[in-house]
Amino acid sequence: MKKYLALILALLMLVAAFAGCGEDKTQGGTTQDGTNNGGTTDNGGSSDATADGPNGIYRTTLTTGVATVNMFTSNGVSESEIAGQTGMRLYIDRLNETMDGWSWQPELAADFPRQVDDKGLVWQITIKDYCKWANGDDITIDDVIYTFKMKLDPLLVNLTASGLVNNNFCIIKNCEEYQSGAYPWEEVGLKKIDDYTLEVTLEKPASQIDVQRMMTDPYLVYEPLFEACMNKDRDATTYGTSIDTYMSAGPFILTEWVQDAKYSLRRNPNYVFADEIKIEGIDYKVVADDGTKMQLFLNGEIDKVSLVYTEWENYEDDPRVYEYFGDSLMYMFVNMGNTEQNGLLGELDFRRALYWGMDRVEIANTLGVYPASRLVRRAVMGNPNEGKAFVEYPADYLPDPTQIYDVQKANEYLDKAFETVNITSGHLEIFMTGTNAHLKAATEMLQKQYTSTFGDRFETRIRLVAAGTALDLRRYNPADPNAFEATIGSMLPGADDPRRTFGFYRSDYSPPRFAYKNEDFDELYYEAWELDFINENEEVIEICQQMEEIILHDLVNIPIYERPEKVIFSDRVKLVAGGYVEGWGFGERYMTIVD
Repeated sequence: MKKYLALILALLMLVAAFAGCGEDKTQGGTTQDGTNNGGTTDNGGSSDATADGPNGIYRTTLTTGVATVNMFTSNGVSESEIAGQTGMRLYIDRLNETMDGWSWQPELAADFPRQVDDKGLVWQITIKDYCKWANGDDITIDDVIYTFKMKLDPLLVNLTASGLVNNNFCIIKNCEEYQSGAYPWEEVGLKKIDDYTLEVTLEKPASQIDVQRMMTDPYLVYEPLFEACMNKDRDATTYGTSIDTYMSAGPFILTEWVQDAKYSLRRNPNYVFADEIKIEGIDYKVVADDGTKMQLFLNGEIDKVSLVYTEWENYEDDPRVYEYFGDSLMYMFVNMGNTEQNGLLGELDFRRALYWGMDRVEIANTLGVYPASRLVRRAVMGNPNEGKAFVEYPADYLPDPTQIYDVQKANEYLDKAFETVNITSGHLEIFMTGTNAHLKAATEMLQKQYTSTFGDRFETRIRLVAAGTALDLRRYNPADPNAFEATIGSMLPGADDPRRTFGFYRSDYSPPRFAYKNEDFDELYYEAWELDFINENEEVIEICQQMEEIILHDLVNIPIYERPEKVIFSDRVKLVAGGYVEGWGFGERYMTIVD
């Protein structure tokens, strides 16, 4: 009886969704509950629950509400979390058998890309013939092609379309011309061979791994809903802005959406790897305040909380605490394009003064972090075959981060900078948000250190701004070059390839991240991407180190410290790998709940 009721509810949901796409419905229901249509997983097992059945709801938090799970228009943290748990891609990052590493493996795809010409320009990808949307509809190549077409659509002008147009790995033929409106879709190098086979034609030859990594993006969109949610001018869609305007296809189904309060997911029995999902679902509460999150954890209402650094000592011996390095390397972003103070911030000698004038050891000892002198964070992979991180390779151009602080040298560089721009005193305004205790403490320490280092002729100011404003200001804006002077923050390029770290610094990066141009760096960057990361690994590492040396010499941003993240899970949670796997995470969807 329950099975038939679920089917009826799913059909009612689809009817309601078509009727409601013109509105922004932000209150939840339980409407995407599909039924098991007899599909099988890759290993031949049933796509239904394991022998013991799924057990328990994992309870966690989001810092902000979800504006949309349409990843064409957003890459926010909360949005990406929900999309990642409910969406499906051709390829997915999967844990290896020894549970100490991962690799890109087929999800919707049935196998890896197959080269069908003698140059590496034409590739075919076959998808599984048993994957389904949450409402039971079959997923075919038409869904894949429609998804790519809409992401690149010249009228929608999607925020994340540049991920395909300017892809680091390889470029689909004529996708940029279609996205700009110059060519029709028929000229794009994506063709249907049959219902389950896609042919991809590239602008230039590529290796199998590069094609595969390019095709990990995007998450599929459901054409009937996407079209029903399109406005009459076809330049905007409300797809993914509410539970009634979204269709799941991944590990979980979105079943409840209470805007800015709660989001609930439940296990999708139609998912291709459903037998690996041991939990019944995930409940997210929207909680911004760290203290409130901790109280919810202590009350047994959520199963995970990140420990604020002031709490680290209290949980030092707790076996439920895990330390890892994720988005962990903190820099001072100095706006080199700022024209105030006669362009002081654009002077290399001034940035050298800031570099030598900060006491990283004091900061590290106070905050429980590690002083840093490098550009690439610890989580970035150097050699996937060996499980070797990029930072494990010797680099003689890197100074000992504990030996950089030098008051005399800092003042000598400040004198040179003042002389160049013809001023006798200056200031640096560092903006910060009040919501992150760690960054707040680091900013206040830097203010005191610079006051001690430079004396009365140089003033360090702090400006408090909202978290959203901080993210916007951290990027150089040619239309408003004086929008900010400096801030402390991090960057989060992909951890699977060190070349990803350096894309932000190239001259043609759009929109620009820094007011920085260096032809030698650009040449190295594009040379690196001509190489096969797996088969020419040593050459890739060598060029990446050369790029790191250039950026550190020019101090495009100033490394300060690397901060470990510390997370505590409740006793009811059993992690699939027993801890954190670099570049892959905790694998929370694969955990087991023991009540």
